[in-house]
Amino acid sequence: MRHSWSSKASIAALAASALVTPAQAFSQERTFNIPRQRLDAALRSFALQAGQQTSFRPEDVRDRSSHPVIGSYRPEQAVRLLVGRDAAFKIDRTPSGVFLIGRSMQMTRIASAALAVNDAVQSDVRPQAAAASSSPASDDSPALADIVVTAQKRAESLQDVPLSINALDSATLEARGLTGMTDLFSGAIPSIQMTPSSGRTSALSITMRGVNPGTASNITQDGSVGIYIDGIYLGRAHGLGAELLDLERIEVLRGPQGTLFGRNALAGAINMISKRPTGEFSLEQILGVRNFGGTDIVTRLNLPSIGNVSVKIDGLYKKRGGWVDNPLPGEWDWSEYKRWGVRAAALWEPTDRLSALYSYENSRDESTPFYVHLGGLTPGAPPLASMFELEPKRVATSRVGVPLAPSVAKIKGHSLNVEWQISDAVLLRSITGYREMTQTQDDNFAGSYFAFRPNGTFGRRSFAKVEQDQFSEELQLVGDVAGLKYALGAFYFEENATEGAGALSSLQFNANGTGYTVLPEPAILPLRVRASKNRAESLAFFGQATYTPPLLEERLHITAGLRYTKDKKSGQLTFVNNQPANLGYTFKSGTWNYLAAVAFDWTDNLNSYIRWSTGYRAGGANSRSRTFGTFGPENMQNLEIGLKSELWDRRVRLNIALFDMSYKDLQFAFSDLTVTPAATEIVNALDTVKIRGAEVDLTLAVARGLTLTASYAYLDTAPLNLTNPFGGARVTQQSIQAPEHAASGAMDYEFGAFDGRMVAHLDANYASGSYSNVLDPTADNEHILVNARLSLNDIANVSGGSLSLSLWSKNLFNRQYDLYDYPLAGPGLVGGILRVYNEPRTYGLEAKIKF
Repeated sequence: MRHSWSSKASIAALAASALVTPAQAFSQERTFNIPRQRLDAALRSFALQAGQQTSFRPEDVRDRSSHPVIGSYRPEQAVRLLVGRDAAFKIDRTPSGVFLIGRSMQMTRIASAALAVNDAVQSDVRPQAAAASSSPASDDSPALADIVVTAQKRAESLQDVPLSINALDSATLEARGLTGMTDLFSGAIPSIQMTPSSGRTSALSITMRGVNPGTASNITQDGSVGIYIDGIYLGRAHGLGAELLDLERIEVLRGPQGTLFGRNALAGAINMISKRPTGEFSLEQILGVRNFGGTDIVTRLNLPSIGNVSVKIDGLYKKRGGWVDNPLPGEWDWSEYKRWGVRAAALWEPTDRLSALYSYENSRDESTPFYVHLGGLTPGAPPLASMFELEPKRVATSRVGVPLAPSVAKIKGHSLNVEWQISDAVLLRSITGYREMTQTQDDNFAGSYFAFRPNGTFGRRSFAKVEQDQFSEELQLVGDVAGLKYALGAFYFEENATEGAGALSSLQFNANGTGYTVLPEPAILPLRVRASKNRAESLAFFGQATYTPPLLEERLHITAGLRYTKDKKSGQLTFVNNQPANLGYTFKSGTWNYLAAVAFDWTDNLNSYIRWSTGYRAGGANSRSRTFGTFGPENMQNLEIGLKSELWDRRVRLNIALFDMSYKDLQFAFSDLTVTPAATEIVNALDTVKIRGAEVDLTLAVARGLTLTASYAYLDTAPLNLTNPFGGARVTQQSIQAPEHAASGAMDYEFGAFDGRMVAHLDANYASGSYSNVLDPTADNEHILVNARLSLNDIANVSGGSLSLSLWSKNLFNRQYDLYDYPLAGPGLVGGILRVYNEPRTYGLEAKIKF
């Protein structure tokens, strides 16, 4: 018998999920990885990934494109996102669980036909479904789901991209307790080392593959890792950042990304993607408590679509006391925070080929810095005040009580992402972003800065304020024609920033160092040690293409990329060393970046590649210099060989990358602590630095519900041979934040329990010793941190929704290591080894209700 809606064989292919109970499959969330493609192919992928039977007429979906669906959704949400908001289309579901997709006037005939052949489908499809090892329908055949990334400006399988990538999806992020950039301190991605800026815990210094950016709070120097949120480049990684987002995934692109991501992606890029509005009502409310008096409140709300517009609102409020108490009444403790933020996104889809996603965010982060411990003394150090003692381990209470207020980061931002699917083969995309940031600093060294003098002042309290705004526009033309996949585009970026900083003493010793008094706070706090302003403009044009020639069974893939970047910077230093100044600088450069890669698919599940790429970091000037000295750009060349494989019937995924990077014109900061305030200069290294290494990522589906993951990074970095601008001496400096060995491993086990799903997660993260900053005389100690989370998910029938309960702990065994340390010696200084230790054990309980 023939059927007008589809052939029986097509339905069998779509109905691979017939082995799953329809009611269970319909109500549970699943992870989908369906890139934009022809709608009929997308619906087939949906049926397999959702575990749901699906029926449609070929003539209804012919010449139509799907929308991408990447993330965790209920099947009904996913199929509606896939099809889009076309009023001519209707989606229905039969009592037996079959999804019906088609034009409204044809739905009755489709429903009748689907019901008529349901019994035949059930009998015919079972052998095919059992043979499809990648289908989620088979209870005894665990398999790894595809990981979709957008590293090449299009949705692709991670295994198909000739690049070393580490991607964390929403389930992994939740299991590891990663809600934002600062959570990467834990070492979940071994190639990344991260430290907070002194005095500003939300200003991050991010090192990748041993490439350190220097001071994160310097407005005239850029980072070396490109940070992107939903395609918007962040000039300054301050504030809540991704913590406010309902993250879909984090992609870490390792190695220079000069052609597609441009300037300041010298060491790599971090690409964070948030979940889009679904157009279906859903509410996720998270309530949590944690030690140190912490409270977390997070709300994720999707509203039903009105016309062609879907809206999603995310909000959070988090607070926590510090883990080092401040004895002065009424003052903040160290490592205390209070954060709130709201983000609203609206998705307009007037047709199935046109969409516009607008988002607005407003956030405030009030955080105090890490406490600076007196870990030791330098040779010849003056005696400590008798009331002080060394702090080789974490302390729970500060050595003295001091005035301390939070450093405050305020962020407001707008973004607009417009996509026009010109045809099935061509997509035009516009990404527009505007962001305003204000970051203040309030820090107090509490007796760890100045040497003891009878009746002398101490307790250096430093202040700073950075104001920045940025605008960016990127146009992309992404296409696929005759074996050629390409991405062409143009990018414009503009940034304006000002900075001011000052310091005062807040305490005074008594005559013999056995006590102290708190000095009155001045009516106007100083911001006059230094002040500067800076403006940057960048314009770029880029293109990258991958060609698959019609030979060798289309297993050969050749990629080439090119980008031209024109940078212009200018600024003024208006206050230097407490004195007015009028020093200016200008910087201009035009830079070409290149990419060439060859990949070969040895089998459908095994491929290898060789890749040569370059990266560029803009030059500028040093706002902490007394002369506003300039420095030139950095350049990186990278040769990389990689292997990507899926083995054992897709139960094992093993990816390996070997790289050899040549780092030229490295920007390096020298400090002169013999003067007060300290003077700094940034110079370009004359010698090329060699960085070699390996990265290994392994995922193993051991059994149904049990997954093991492991990542390892090896670094071989040569010492830096530099000329100190203060005196001209030739010095050798070790690479910063570059451990020779770093690794992360995790176990995730999921099973049914108590009418829900029990999910157990355990991860361990290791790093060998490394140097934390330019003044660090010895490598920091190696460390292993263990984190755990136990969740009972989807407890049904809780006020019409589902309830999940989670118990978690970070640094489960309360291990201690140095985040960074440095000697502070010079005239009038304490002569101490100053140390900042990692956080102690934290733990909490979380309840999540979903409607």
